[in-house]
Amino acid sequence: MKVVENKKDDDGRLPCWNSFRDAPFEEPIQQALSGAGFTEPSPVQAQAWPAALSGKDVIGVAKTGSGKTLGFLLPVFHRISTKNLPLGATEAMTMLQKGRGLLVSPTRELAMQIHKECVKFGTPIGISATVLYGGANANAQIQELRKGGQIVVATPGRLCDLLDRKSCLTLNNCHFIILDEADRMLDMGFEPQLKQITTALPEKSSRQTLFFTATWPKAVRKVAAKFMRGEQETIEIFIGEGTANGELVANKSVKQTFIEAQDDMKDKILYDFLCGLDEKASVVIFANTKRRVDFVAKMFWQEGFTTCAVHGDKQQHERDTSLRKFVSKECAILVATDVAARGLDIKGVTHVVNFDMARDCDSYIHRIGRTGRAGEVGEAVTFWNPDYDKVCSPALVKIARDAGQEVPAFLQKYEKIKGSKQWKITDAEKAKDVLSASSS
Repeated sequence: MKVVENKKDDDGRLPCWNSFRDAPFEEPIQQALSGAGFTEPSPVQAQAWPAALSGKDVIGVAKTGSGKTLGFLLPVFHRISTKNLPLGATEAMTMLQKGRGLLVSPTRELAMQIHKECVKFGTPIGISATVLYGGANANAQIQELRKGGQIVVATPGRLCDLLDRKSCLTLNNCHFIILDEADRMLDMGFEPQLKQITTALPEKSSRQTLFFTATWPKAVRKVAAKFMRGEQETIEIFIGEGTANGELVANKSVKQTFIEAQDDMKDKILYDFLCGLDEKASVVIFANTKRRVDFVAKMFWQEGFTTCAVHGDKQQHERDTSLRKFVSKECAILVATDVAARGLDIKGVTHVVNFDMARDCDSYIHRIGRTGRAGEVGEAVTFWNPDYDKVCSPALVKIARDAGQEVPAFLQKYEKIKGSKQWKITDAEKAKDVLSASSS
């Protein structure tokens, strides 16, 4: 069964819940939604909730930032809370088996963010969660597992690490499976881990799988088939322009601006740009190396701007501190490598600056998608260096035009040249990552 946008299936039997009160969620959940400032379900929630609560498997092809986190969490919470378990589900015998739901996400930042939502919306109805990710003390996480939370949120690497230890974790009682950003997990090389996770799960007939992805190429479909119960027991939901047909569509709520600048000009141009912003501006600056991130963050800190940095060499507590300062507005500027380019849903980002050109089309789209979220508008500023960014031009022109953006003459000049392997025009035509301007 396939659903595109807000349309019902051919028989008209799949409801679309456009009001929170349409959903059967318990009153504490309703109050938590209201308290979080939400007024109505986002499109993905309106369709994913009834689909998931029907008991069928769900494939959701949706833009990042579309509200999909609550789209998959709340139905699972409701089914666990009301003991509406999949057919064949067994009662937990030990604390390590107590987990009812498993949620796998590609990065520790995203896993921590989802865990935070689990706490906010699960606690009111007695649902607890444990988060597992690399870069942190495994023994401490094992101790948390032994407390017996109903939901386990994990990155693939740490999850498989604990599975290999045998006595630390078992998934044979996880009857609700959620995969978030599945395409990103494949991009990051986690297919072997996903295969291992599949073999550790209960039989398909006794579990429900919610499979969410921003893109829907053949490789992702192949992985989905290993988790899902089959066409008759699976509902497919496509939310957003381009998700169903595979065309790359950048978020039209983001104004894309391109600036021609060689490396020795970037510092001054960026300084002038930042000085011209409103004092309430919230800016993410992307650079391609850890050294470059530290350099930019330090330079603008010394110029009087409040900056923080995130990259792979930072300790986990340092990354957490930086993100917390940025989210709380203690720091107005976050400088990052692509470790923060996907999955993180930081509300209120007004500007994204590509200080260095993204390495490929996909990274570019995900970078600029950090702004213009939740119905807001944003601006993405990209520095284009004629010394080595010419090969990006054909794809950038395609992406910008498809989003209705103005294309500067210096990019148009190189529109017809041969693009690089990472920036092929065919990638710009076929990529399916569609970013959200809908409610989160």
